[in-house]
Amino acid sequence: MQKKRFIYSLPFPRMRNFFLFFLFLMWNCARQGYPPGGPADTTAPRILQVFPSPDSTRVPRDTPLLFSFSEKIDHKSFEQAIFLTPSPVGFGEEEESRLQFDWRGKEVEVRFPDSLRANRTYVVTIGADLRDLRNNRMASSFSFAFSTGDSLDRGEIRGRVFADKPAGTLILAYILAEGKDPDPAQLYADYYTQLGETGEFALTNLAPGKYRVFVLADRDGDRLYKRGEDLIGVPARDVSITAQTRNTRPLQFRLALADTLLPALSSVSAASRQYVIWNFDEAVAPRDSLWAQHLHLLSSEGDSVQIILAAPHPFESGQIHTITSLLQEKIYRAWVDAIFDGTEKLLDSLRSVAELRGTSRPDTVRPRLLRFSMADSARNILLDTPFDLFFSEIMRPGTAQVPLSVRDSASVAVAGELRWRNPLQLRFQPRARWHGRARYTAQIHREALEDWSGNALFDTTGVITFWTINADTFAALSGKIIDRDSTATGGMQVFARQIGGKAEYRVALPESGDYLFREVLPGSYQISAFRDANRNQRYDYGAPVPFIPSERYMAWPDTIKIRSRWPNEDNNFELP
Repeated sequence: MQKKRFIYSLPFPRMRNFFLFFLFLMWNCARQGYPPGGPADTTAPRILQVFPSPDSTRVPRDTPLLFSFSEKIDHKSFEQAIFLTPSPVGFGEEEESRLQFDWRGKEVEVRFPDSLRANRTYVVTIGADLRDLRNNRMASSFSFAFSTGDSLDRGEIRGRVFADKPAGTLILAYILAEGKDPDPAQLYADYYTQLGETGEFALTNLAPGKYRVFVLADRDGDRLYKRGEDLIGVPARDVSITAQTRNTRPLQFRLALADTLLPALSSVSAASRQYVIWNFDEAVAPRDSLWAQHLHLLSSEGDSVQIILAAPHPFESGQIHTITSLLQEKIYRAWVDAIFDGTEKLLDSLRSVAELRGTSRPDTVRPRLLRFSMADSARNILLDTPFDLFFSEIMRPGTAQVPLSVRDSASVAVAGELRWRNPLQLRFQPRARWHGRARYTAQIHREALEDWSGNALFDTTGVITFWTINADTFAALSGKIIDRDSTATGGMQVFARQIGGKAEYRVALPESGDYLFREVLPGSYQISAFRDANRNQRYDYGAPVPFIPSERYMAWPDTIKIRSRWPNEDNNFELP
């Protein structure tokens, strides 16, 4: 007899829908963890335990390293963040000589390609680039030391790197051999560590010796410097460590990208029969500022062209405008000499010559006013600010009429000096400071302004109004810079930069000592200073090879808050 098959079904569609909904609720109630959209994991990973134990001695030379973490770690980030210094025997870049990693959940064993050296202190650093599976970075670098001998080396070098985002930057320390400069582009460092968010670092447990430290923003992670690609920081001095020396004066670093290209002359063109424009591929200048003596024109027949006047364009970097003796419709050879860029590199001798096609066309183009130093209706103008006019081409100074006049709100003329800073820039400097919280009007007299060829100024707005700042807004900022190096030369350059604002102040001191910024706008500031050893009024970053030390630099470690009418004093710091 055929067996009956029973198929259970809900008799009504409404009951069937209710049953499915009930199963859905039960399934979701049984699920564990945060629902979608819950709090994200932002906890930084931590190292819970290491082996060998920190400061261990007589560690066997075949001992591996063991690490235990608070959570699972991104393996690649760990392998890139671990530094063992000095390198073990046989360690290198070849595949068979690299560190070997054996992962087991939250733990890893690190084995060496060969045995450790005898009687040697080793420092293991896990850099701040270590990340968990959620891409959370470790809060700061972690280091510990152990020794295969009876004692630990105790030498130490500390310092700070001043950079916007220092985390992940490498610190490289080389033991100096007699008469040799270590090249970070070719040679791996003897000691490494990696910066965290604060920019401060410590190289500990160093063996006695003389050290040179570099800072490297290593873009490709190979731990070698690539000139023109990687930012590098050069020290102001080397550090000597003896068996009795544990702490030293801190090192301070600033990072810079090396300019690997020499400046070059790009082109030379004739705008008219007496107006020649020279274009360089970057901003350049002669050391003596006498442009006309370093620019040369020669016709194909050997006739020399006189450079009557020359000046850099105020806004076109690397562009030099010149007035010459009369050109003709022929080819000229143009060349320059003794021209340097901002890093003191001499113009490329292979790219210092260009061809100029002359013209006999007269100049009939009217000059234009490119910019005022103060915008119309500008407010809060500082009380010692001059008023500048910038022009599109070389102007002819010395006309009988005054090209600019300035009056206060009562229409009283403001006394001041009107002079050409260069043939493209006219400056009005009031004889006395502007009054605080006052309105002034500057009027341009177009009929008194013409270019070298006698063309009148193109029509432009003739009146500019501006308001000065209230003098009660200011405060004073002062302190002392101490330099205990009695052999140091050069003056001090001191800066106060407003954080999140545009205000910046600078004062030059002939020696270390008291500094004072008299009129400072309210806000938060950072103070910094450097010793201008070569007296060129700019900070020099130095060079790794051949070694040129950087100039000594220091920044006040804390933000300084300035309030109106409240002097902020005793901001003292010592130059390292």
